[in-house]
Amino acid sequence: MTFDPPLSNGSGWDFAIFENSFSDTFLELAYVEVSSDGVHFIRFDNDSLTVDPVGGFGATDPTNIDGFGGKYRQGFGTPFDLADLSTKDDVLDGLVKLNEIGYVRIIDIIGDGTFFDTSGDVIWDPYPTAQSAGFDLDAVGVRYHQFANDAPNQPALESPEDGSQDIPLDITLMSGAFSDENTAEGDFHYQTQWQVSRDSSFAPPLLDVISPVSLTTLILPGSLLTEDIVYYWRVRYFDSYEAGSEWSETYAFKTTPATRDGNGNGIPDDQELDAASPADLDQNGIPDVSQIGDQFKVLNTIDGSGQIALETTNPNDIIEFVESCAPDAYPDEGGASKPGDIRFGLLSFRLRLQNAGAVASAVVYFSDPLPDTYKWYKYDLVKGWHIYADAAFSVDRRSLTFTITDGGNGDIDGLANGIVVDPAGAGSDTTAAAVVPISGSAGIDGSGGVCFIAAAADAIGNDVLNILGGRWSLLLFIVFASIRTRFRF
Repeated sequence: MTFDPPLSNGSGWDFAIFENSFSDTFLELAYVEVSSDGVHFIRFDNDSLTVDPVGGFGATDPTNIDGFGGKYRQGFGTPFDLADLSTKDDVLDGLVKLNEIGYVRIIDIIGDGTFFDTSGDVIWDPYPTAQSAGFDLDAVGVRYHQFANDAPNQPALESPEDGSQDIPLDITLMSGAFSDENTAEGDFHYQTQWQVSRDSSFAPPLLDVISPVSLTTLILPGSLLTEDIVYYWRVRYFDSYEAGSEWSETYAFKTTPATRDGNGNGIPDDQELDAASPADLDQNGIPDVSQIGDQFKVLNTIDGSGQIALETTNPNDIIEFVESCAPDAYPDEGGASKPGDIRFGLLSFRLRLQNAGAVASAVVYFSDPLPDTYKWYKYDLVKGWHIYADAAFSVDRRSLTFTITDGGNGDIDGLANGIVVDPAGAGSDTTAAAVVPISGSAGIDGSGGVCFIAAAADAIGNDVLNILGGRWSLLLFIVFASIRTRFRF
């Protein structure tokens, strides 16, 4: 389907997909994708927990599926929030613009076991089809589309206050509330640009990121800052149309003079192994404590689960600092869910590379092998928590090799400056609580029902009214079929 004016990314869900199922459990599913140019499409994440094949007229429990068109029976739409796509690579690269969505593509899922959800599980829905080609599109309901936009108001800084002293290295920066003249039209706080520098002119910055995750609070990893230094910081806000505010005022703070690394070996004193420790995590026959240098560090983990070591593979790359830190310090927002268990804590480190913009390779060693369910997770300021793809465990699961690009994938400071800062760790989602996706998890009643629209009408007022009564000013319905004649889309 094409849309003119294009769909835009407003507050909450932005459009809804309506299918014509005749019951709450006879559900025929489809992938939902969007594009701003008709070439580059992004698919909404989806999840299917249906464990067995579904017959041609079989039943599917709607609580076991999310993120698909067709989750609800006829008259109840499945809502999709474009903000759920904000950390996708094509959005971050500018190939898909969430306020210029002119194309919605719906792809029928054939329930024969050959189609898979985002996590790789089989998607079962009615198969084989009888007198049917699969998914039946009734309508697409549009809640937000493009409008004349104003830039957000200048943000205020809250903490640390200007001139603050004795600030801890793992500081949390806090800015004030977002305000914009277009909030009534659905405009909202979409991104924040954070800058930190040792120079009040920010030339050059130490950190420069535009984040859709950390909007008014930013946790700086302890490996980014150093003791007894004056730093400057500022922010600016972007709305859902990616219009930027003026920069905030510039505030300064000075970090604590208390040293955490008294002997200067790049490891916190309270995490160092005993000098007589026989630990040999890299299994080369030499105690790890006698190998500590610019390319190799070993330390006790903060959770007491054992020891962990970091080694660079390029002799010209230097590990300036490394520490084990608690994952609880980082929030659960954006990207994939925070893993339910992180073994050995998070490894936060600062590397100095031979060349700015270079790709560094490093090896992490563990004192005990990790189960097969554990993967290398990363928290960064753009994607939040996510599984880091450029990492591979050894066969015995006692080590892991990863690559990281200065100023690119894996580098939290966002700058190609010869410094790589990264918090990451080995985690598993097997103990995590189930997280219900925002998109595709609540039905929208398009026929006077009570599933969603009643609440939305109270919250939005006269902008969202009765669909079939023809009074909705912001919901456009494209009706393809109201009878059981079926087409594949």
